[in-house]
Amino acid sequence: MTATVAGGIYLYQNPGGAASTSRLSERYDRIENKLDLIDQLVSQYYLNQDDIDVDQLEENIYYGYLAGLDEPYTTYYTAEEYQRVMESSSGEYSGIGTYVSQDVTTGIITFVNPFEEGPAYGAGIRNGDVLYAVEGEEVTGEDLNDVVARMKGEEGTDVNLTIYRSDGDQYIDVTVTRQNVEVPTVEYEMLEDHIGYIQITEFDDVTVEQFKEAVDDLQSQGMEKVIFDVRDNPGGLFSSVCDILDVLLPQELLVYTEDKDGNREETYAEDDDALDIPMAVLVNGSSASASEIFTGALKDYDKAEIIGTTTFGKGIVQSIIPLSDGSAVKITTSKYYTPSGVCIHDIGIDPDIEVEAEADTTDSEAADDQLRSAIDYLQGTEN
Repeated sequence: MTATVAGGIYLYQNPGGAASTSRLSERYDRIENKLDLIDQLVSQYYLNQDDIDVDQLEENIYYGYLAGLDEPYTTYYTAEEYQRVMESSSGEYSGIGTYVSQDVTTGIITFVNPFEEGPAYGAGIRNGDVLYAVEGEEVTGEDLNDVVARMKGEEGTDVNLTIYRSDGDQYIDVTVTRQNVEVPTVEYEMLEDHIGYIQITEFDDVTVEQFKEAVDDLQSQGMEKVIFDVRDNPGGLFSSVCDILDVLLPQELLVYTEDKDGNREETYAEDDDALDIPMAVLVNGSSASASEIFTGALKDYDKAEIIGTTTFGKGIVQSIIPLSDGSAVKITTSKYYTPSGVCIHDIGIDPDIEVEAEADTTDSEAADDQLRSAIDYLQGTEN
């Protein structure tokens, strides 16, 4: 069985092995009889017989079973949903050009940093707008990967969104024309005193090369110290974050996972090449999953000062397992641990220097208290 890992998600390509004993095997007769009775009642009494979609009825049985686990990261994907989810991790796609984040408690989905050259920004969507509906269907509380996939599609086609904007307390209908997008997951610049600044907004396939280009360019400009900004970074591909850590760290343990049986899988940097300059990492409560792997490794090896507020605390792994009919299930299968053996799930990573974001960080560098603290810290270090 081979797999890649996406933001704490394993994407299994060839599931195999003997299945464990079904928890419901002794109840199959009762379940079948009860379901058959309910189906008869629907056939006999339901008003809108012509609107019944039998495929949808079947799919919702599977949704309902996994929903019964009452765990927010475990879900079922139809074949169409699974295909869209698989397409979403490359960093190159046809869509609307924006990040989104989801509050795990309320299920509310919020737009984060729409790409200024992207179609969402051009249609008027702004940072902080809430995504309320896609094609007229409310998406609050829906699986985030599926919602993102529904906003993607063939270049030149339209997707109709309803957003909520707190400034004005209004719902706005927006039509966005999809475009081919390579996600700009890395932005960088040289700050004062030869301090490089690299913002990583997500860990996708394209991120590794974008990151290496940023480091190379800043080094050519004389970078002596560096700030990595993973605030509001929801995660992404595990392989990408490990490849990026490999640029920064020598041949060390980067992260490991343990499943329900205590089986441990370790991931190491591949060589001893490292970026040996003073570092700082900016984090906040929306820095999650792969961002926390990044932060935890640099923190554990005392390679960087962590500045900001406590991270989100997603230290569990989901496995996406395809089924024979093209559908798939996403199931929480293990916990991950930082190199020192810390599982940060529901806890997060505490910063070394706590700085609240007291100002709007989208305005300017001068208004960004956390960034200013990172600059001050690095100015007090020796190269």
